[in-house]
Amino acid sequence: MAEAVRLCPHCANSIGLNAAKCPYCKKDLGTTATPQWPTREGEAPMAKPAPNRSRVSTLLKIVLVAGIAALALGVYLVAGQRGRSESQLLLEEKIKELQEKEQKIQTLEADAAKTRQTLTEQTGQLSELRTKLEENQKELASARVRLGLANREADRLASSRSQSAAPTASRPPDPAPPIASARRAAEAGVYETIRATSVHEEPSGSSRVLSQIVPGTRINVVRSVGGWLEVRSKQGNPPGFIRLDDAKFIARAN
Repeated sequence: MAEAVRLCPHCANSIGLNAAKCPYCKKDLGTTATPQWPTREGEAPMAKPAPNRSRVSTLLKIVLVAGIAALALGVYLVAGQRGRSESQLLLEEKIKELQEKEQKIQTLEADAAKTRQTLTEQTGQLSELRTKLEENQKELASARVRLGLANREADRLASSRSQSAAPTASRPPDPAPPIASARRAAEAGVYETIRATSVHEEPSGSSRVLSQIVPGTRINVVRSVGGWLEVRSKQGNPPGFIRLDDAKFIARAN
């Protein structure tokens, strides 16, 4: 049969009912009033705290932490999405600016190409004009040579005709002018041509013909050489010689 026990009033350990001293806390039980501890036989043992309450608290903590983490993750994702959207917009604006600049560059390149083409065409036209000018100058020089040859031939024919017609002239020769008149005709001064005549380079009919003078032209004579008069032009033409018979004296030189 089990021994009856009671609780120590000092340490609440189970001790014998008639024990005078607690074997656990060594307190004297004789002089101490025995507290009314509930016995195991009379009352149900004190219920221990249910472990479900702590378990619920842990679950609540886990749920709370998970909720906070989810909220933080959501905020991070929203902020990241917003940041990505702003970055995407900024990137699209930069791409648009680059495209506009590239279009402007292409337009400038096209204008430059047109300008180069225009300059090339103008350069070609200028070269053609220069070539035509050179050809015209060559033709002019050739025409001048042909004209000189024609003048020489005409002067030669005129000289031959005058020489051949002189012996057969039916008109009696003019009386010889007085000596004073002949001297005056050979003097330097202003003369006027009485017929068309040629200006020769030398006082000779076989020399090169420089130009032709029409009748009635006034000329400046500086001296006479035999049957020739040396003339000087005031228009810058080279000096030459004409026949004495083709001009008449008008006035002396100033």
